[in-house]
Amino acid sequence: MAAGGGRYFCTAGRGLEPFLAREVRARLGATEVDCVSGKVFFSTEAEPGELRKLKSGERLFLLLKKHTPLAVSRNKGKMLHEIKSLVIEEPKYWLDVISIWRNFHGSEGKKDDVSQENPLPLKRKSEEETNIATKRQKTEQVRETVSEKCQVKAGERCVVPERKSDQDCGTESKTSLEDPSKSSGEKPIANEQLSFSFRVSCRCSGAIAKILTSQEIGRAIGIVLMKQCGWRADLRDPDLEIFVHLNDIHSVVGIPLFRLPLANREYIKTAGLRSTIAWAMASLAEISAGAFVLDPMCGLGTILLEAAKEWPEACYWGADISDSQLEGADVNIRTAGLMDKIELLRASVKALPLPSESFDTVISDIPFGKKFKITKDIQLLPDILQEMERAQCGRWKNLPTG
Repeated sequence: MAAGGGRYFCTAGRGLEPFLAREVRARLGATEVDCVSGKVFFSTEAEPGELRKLKSGERLFLLLKKHTPLAVSRNKGKMLHEIKSLVIEEPKYWLDVISIWRNFHGSEGKKDDVSQENPLPLKRKSEEETNIATKRQKTEQVRETVSEKCQVKAGERCVVPERKSDQDCGTESKTSLEDPSKSSGEKPIANEQLSFSFRVSCRCSGAIAKILTSQEIGRAIGIVLMKQCGWRADLRDPDLEIFVHLNDIHSVVGIPLFRLPLANREYIKTAGLRSTIAWAMASLAEISAGAFVLDPMCGLGTILLEAAKEWPEACYWGADISDSQLEGADVNIRTAGLMDKIELLRASVKALPLPSESFDTVISDIPFGKKFKITKDIQLLPDILQEMERAQCGRWKNLPTG
């Protein structure tokens, strides 16, 4: 089995499960793909560097156990016994999976393939027939049109706070444990080479959460693992994390492969729109090689960053009326090293200083709705869409909007 081979599951934001399922098939050659709410299960022989390239997923796990929902009983002791049996019923299988985990991280350390860049765009073929001369002429026309407008100056910067690590949605308990090895007569099944520090992170919802807390479940599982595997509990900096999710749909146990979520992009200095959503929007646009792509309300430029990273053979432009947003976008673009791929200009989406039919694709997260609590300005939407249409080649061609 390859270093990264095995059965996995990846968490996904609501509505992004189909995107993730398609992506693991296309990017990883995954088989046995199974979608449930918030998760996609799959098998693949992909290496660590390829697994890191998933763009629509949140956190990636090596799957230890997937089971039907546990029968709920008022007897706490009985339920805890069933949960412990579920998790550790096959100790040898645990050690086999841990060996895969060790090989995975050993391979990751040896190879310089853990960058989140993707040099091979997903399901995009280069278009050699693209008329380069025509594209260059269009570039010059756009540049000449906006040259008299106020563009973001290369020397301008804004000071932004460091990005905080994103966490999965939902309450999660990391359980405190005491070492029972001195009082236990059971012999650990692990040898010295498979001895780890660990912690148990438990999420519990639905009917089972009315009987047992995440803390109770996590503690019970942790003690069993300490007894049978000889591992040492460490809540602060463990070698290994055991993730347990019990709800009315399924019972899942897994090991996170990376400390940070996949959605944490190393090339985004200041986060705007969720990176997974931005990538999904860009994927819907079916960006081709040599295409001209516009985000007329780009904000911090997240959509443009995701698109330019995945489909670098296109040309990208972003416009926004806010100086602070453009400054943040400029920092992000420079952090990502995409200065030669993305152009920024200060302009109102209601009057874009761009030639008509100068772009092949328009992508935008229009800031209306509950998040921005805009009510009166929604009346501007028809004018905004009309201006987007004017800037785009063809009528309503490739117009993904948030």
